[in-house]
Amino acid sequence: MQTRGRRRGAITVTAVLVGIAALGALAVATLRATRPLTPDQLAARETLLDLLKTTRMSSYHPDIDGFVRAATGAPSSAVLVASTPAVEGGDLIGTLTFAVTLPELADPPMFSFDQREVDPGPHCFRVTFTPYGKAGEWGTPEGVRPTGCPDDTTPMTPPPSDDPVVAVDARDAAWQVLEDLDPTGTPDPDDVARQVTARLTPPSDGRPLAEVTAVVDGTDVGVATGGPDDCVLVARVDGTVADVHVAPVQLQPGEAGCTAWTALAGLDAPH
Repeated sequence: MQTRGRRRGAITVTAVLVGIAALGALAVATLRATRPLTPDQLAARETLLDLLKTTRMSSYHPDIDGFVRAATGAPSSAVLVASTPAVEGGDLIGTLTFAVTLPELADPPMFSFDQREVDPGPHCFRVTFTPYGKAGEWGTPEGVRPTGCPDDTTPMTPPPSDDPVVAVDARDAAWQVLEDLDPTGTPDPDDVARQVTARLTPPSDGRPLAEVTAVVDGTDVGVATGGPDDCVLVARVDGTVADVHVAPVQLQPGEAGCTAWTALAGLDAPH
């Protein structure tokens, strides 16, 4: 009986020690998660937030690969180094890990009292994404959390895409067709779209061309091709051909969009 008592006591002590160890590990993890960011980490996070606020990083993409392609083509010191798709279902589509290296500061004046040593990094952050950009409120650190940098911080190579692409000469083709139209006639919109498409140079990477659309209102004609991130709009109004430029927000889903009617309307400012 005494032996059983000792065993029970030993088991109880072991269980208590395991519980204490688990609580200690949890406390360490919590401390790391809630530890205030250093001034350099804050500066790095601001650099990343500037990138996340751009149109390319806050436009609609159905999957995380769309944001990978958007991030790898962005001129920023926030470099995309890892991508993790989310489990199917729910509002989140995955996470991206960015490494931010701060620029080197100029040497302080000889008698400067600001001798703080700057840590250029890289400083890494993991960002959670929905199809419309960073999770959480736009422009805030919500959805952005610090994380350890991977051993390799080489920029990611974006995955290949089979999304339609705007032809490099789409704008020139639209101008040529609209200028050749009878200025007093009412052309067929489908014929206008076919003529523009016939003049386009196919993409060298084999991706399909973005569809060209056209609309006609009397003698006025609008032509469009592309999507929210790359849109070409050209219109002929009162016999004059001109490029049409609208606010980027007007090209997003739920807004006017990259359509021939947008080209013809020549929208001004976002509402």
